[in-house]
Amino acid sequence: MPKPRALWLLAVPTAAPLMTPFVNRIEPAFLGVPFFYWYQFACAFLAIGVLTTVYLMTAEKR
Repeated sequence: MPKPRALWLLAVPTAAPLMTPFVNRIEPAFLGVPFFYWYQFACAFLAIGVLTTVYLMTAEKR
């Protein structure tokens, strides 16, 4: 049975991309890429990390 506390971590990668109105700007740019785009890439990598962590925390021992 999954640990309920671990499942609450899934709210982080769900809420992060919803912050788009606050990060919809061009400056600062990183390597010529506007802030909005690298924020979306960062959200994708954040989701990968959180999903992996939740999986490892809730996986049944084999």
